[in-house]
Amino acid sequence: MKSLLALVTLILAALVVEEKTRQLAGDAQQACAGAAEQAHQATHALSQKVEQQPLMSLLIAGGLAYALAMILPDRG
Repeated sequence: MKSLLALVTLILAALVVEEKTRQLAGDAQQACAGAAEQAHQATHALSQKVEQQPLMSLLIAGGLAYALAMILPDRG
């Protein structure tokens, strides 16, 4: 009788774990979808700013490239 009770308890615990796992997977999927949407919006906004001010965008990109070149170690 004890082994049957232990088996039933194990099955119930497995069902609870499965349900929690499904909930966690759903939450993770929603978070990823939200992050993807935010990345898309940020990309779109940045694209619009670059189209509106191409010279300023080139100057900023050049400045960032120069700063990175000074920070990163020389491999040569």
